[in-house]
Amino acid sequence: MANCNPVFDFPFEPYAIQERFMKELYFTIENKKSGIFESPTGTGKSLSICCSTLKWLKDSSMKAINDLKEEINRLQLETCSSNNSNDWLQEEYSKIKKCQTLNALCIQLEKLTKQSEQYLEMKKRVLKQNNFAEIKLLSKSKSKNDIFDNSEVKKQGEADIEDYDLIIEQPQSNEDQESDNEEIPEDENKHVKIYISSRTHSQLSQFVGEIKQTSFKDNTRVVTLASRQHYCINDSVSKLKNVNLINERCLDMQKIKSKSTSTGDDGKVLKKTKRGGCLSCQYYNQTNITKLKEILLCEIMDMEDLLKAGKEVKACPYYASRAALDDAEVVLVSHAGIVSEGARSGMSLKLKDNILILDEAHALTSALENAYSAPVSARYLDAVRRFLKQYINKYRSRLSSKNLLALNQLQYIVTKLSGVLSTTNKEIKQENLTITTLEEFVIATDIDHLNLRSTIEFCKGTKLAPKLHGFAMRYTPQMLQEEEQKAVNKKKSLEVFLKSMSKKNSEVQEVQPEQQLQDKKIAETETSPGTGLYAVLEFLQMLCERSEYGRVLVKKGDNGMLKYLLLNPTDHFVDVVKQCRSVVVAGGTMEPIEEFVNLLTGDPNNLKSVNVVKCDHVVPPDNIIAVCLSKGPTNATLSFTYEHRMSAELLNEVGRILRNVCNIVPGGVVCFLPSYTYEQTLFDHLKTQGQLESIKKRKHLFREPKSAADVDQVLSKFAASVRNKNSEQNGALLLSVVGGKLSEGLNFSDDLGRCVIVVGMPYPNIKSPELQEKMNYLNKSIGPGAGNAYYEGLCMKAVNQCIGRAVRHANDYACVVLIDERYSRPQTTAALPTFVQKSLIADCTFGKAIGTIGKFFNKFRDVKR
Repeated sequence: MANCNPVFDFPFEPYAIQERFMKELYFTIENKKSGIFESPTGTGKSLSICCSTLKWLKDSSMKAINDLKEEINRLQLETCSSNNSNDWLQEEYSKIKKCQTLNALCIQLEKLTKQSEQYLEMKKRVLKQNNFAEIKLLSKSKSKNDIFDNSEVKKQGEADIEDYDLIIEQPQSNEDQESDNEEIPEDENKHVKIYISSRTHSQLSQFVGEIKQTSFKDNTRVVTLASRQHYCINDSVSKLKNVNLINERCLDMQKIKSKSTSTGDDGKVLKKTKRGGCLSCQYYNQTNITKLKEILLCEIMDMEDLLKAGKEVKACPYYASRAALDDAEVVLVSHAGIVSEGARSGMSLKLKDNILILDEAHALTSALENAYSAPVSARYLDAVRRFLKQYINKYRSRLSSKNLLALNQLQYIVTKLSGVLSTTNKEIKQENLTITTLEEFVIATDIDHLNLRSTIEFCKGTKLAPKLHGFAMRYTPQMLQEEEQKAVNKKKSLEVFLKSMSKKNSEVQEVQPEQQLQDKKIAETETSPGTGLYAVLEFLQMLCERSEYGRVLVKKGDNGMLKYLLLNPTDHFVDVVKQCRSVVVAGGTMEPIEEFVNLLTGDPNNLKSVNVVKCDHVVPPDNIIAVCLSKGPTNATLSFTYEHRMSAELLNEVGRILRNVCNIVPGGVVCFLPSYTYEQTLFDHLKTQGQLESIKKRKHLFREPKSAADVDQVLSKFAASVRNKNSEQNGALLLSVVGGKLSEGLNFSDDLGRCVIVVGMPYPNIKSPELQEKMNYLNKSIGPGAGNAYYEGLCMKAVNQCIGRAVRHANDYACVVLIDERYSRPQTTAALPTFVQKSLIADCTFGKAIGTIGKFFNKFRDVKR
């Protein structure tokens, strides 16, 4: 073992649960096991992960060097000594083999030593540059004629000559397509890496901050990986929004750079290439990328830091992070980058024999399902079908017969898929949503006789999606219609020609502005044909899998869509687990445990092969009070089922509860409601009944915004109101939504969250065909009741995330009020966080609840005095 009794250099005196968490995680990795770690939010889980994994990494590296030295010394002694064997030939052969092994070990030790020396030299070099001041920056060179830009509308004569950038050629070979992945060579001296994954990039930034707190901050190489969509600093590329279009455009600009004839001293391309007059990317400069890579390896940076440094150094953050990947010791990446095989391949992640830590693992299963869902809307299909038809019509004479045949086949597939979503007048009146197996779907759409893989390879090889996007940006349907009309008019007499042109011009003057606006929206928004074609190809790729666990959801109507459903995501995660030395899933609440055991082992009952660790909260039990409220102020039963929760009686009861809670709870109160619709209904009702004014007399009222851009502003105002001790009100009330923007990732610590209220139980729609299919599958594959357990789990995961927003450190205190009689059921209380269960008062009446909450806060008010 690397260390029998590791001592963790924590930034402060660790709590007992933190000490236990770190030791268990250390030995889980050391013993090459998988682990499930539950540690409530606010217990320093992220810092504990960083300290324990980095401690193991450094111990392991030191042990590897010491083992090498010991083995070298042993072999040197054996080669110098004589065995006095009678078989001198065997003895000489044995010496030769030992010398060969010794030389190999010496070379390996020398390389490890050199790597450390090179890293120290690199760090000195970067520090000497004094915050990038001595780095020579390349000046910007802007592309004026982007093939995706419609800023200059070409004349018809020029377009016929120059449209070669939109014409598809022969499909490229796999080697050409995967050139993006060839920039990172295989690491001959492989060292163990720690991959830390979380749900969002903001949560990964928190890990960067935690690593900076540890004693390993000065000698640990940390890299945060993200897609070009997050890291691109070239405005002409990042404006494309869609990640696939950004990828294609970036790769095209690299090829342009490699084919450029010359560059000036300032780095500008002096001669334009023949590919649409585009210039190469000014940030794709290997010298500056290397400089940025060295800065990244020497300075621990989050995404924002790297973007800022990239702009200063004039180097691409995406390629700098990828270039630093081999030398990195800790790699931060989102769940989406881990669970998708395509994403792992695109980022060149090498998981074999490395450690994977998945934080916020409650979202892991949904991340797997989303990674393989491949939704394609009716609008996507319509955009692809129309623009593909126009593309074929315009360039028919300039396309090879083979390419024309492939395009017509694609047009046929898209038309058939679009036809599945069309509806009759009778069908519009009723919800038309069905789920079928893959075989049933391809037969129903009449595409079962086609080779879908060859169509996908053709589209990728010819880069059809970006070309179709460029075509839509350059030519509006109105322009194409005019061209077709001109071709027809050439065959008519001059008089007929003039009359038709006069009539056509008058029509164009009336239609053109509105039509151009509509076409521009189609080309630039998410329904562009390029984006749509990527969605279609992802969907077709799922059809090619022909998995027994796959289903196709068909939703007809104006907002129709096709969606692939993966009923069992375990198979796609098994490969990840098999590659890694150790996989650890961690979170605030890891129930049901069987779900994560199944992901790690493929068998929900195989607990023996997984190390399950459950930690208590750092907060003393006396600092938390939890109440399951079953009766309202008027003794009405609080049952917020879907059928009854909109009743005036229950809405009035919620208003009375909020008013009373706001009277006795100091600071901030956060109330979570089942949906945005219910939040709006409650707000309107309380306003009509005058209860809203009563609440506002005690607390300022804020509502969760629907736009993510407004979240920071609302939170700032909420915090300012809570901290304003001179106000007539005693804090603020924030109406939020379960599963919304405030239910995860945000901390309402101390006075910001003295009380968390959850109204009702946020069950998903049980009538959803998608959910029904999943539950039926679980009942058949696992056993009766598995579907209901999954359904209950979805609800309680959301509730537990809301509860975890309040108590964030050892000296914090808060109360939790769960408003619904169903919370008092044994199976429901068992699914609540352990630290809540310890102080839970189930089946509580309103009077008892208010009295208990009042005494709770009086106790802390007396302590403060």
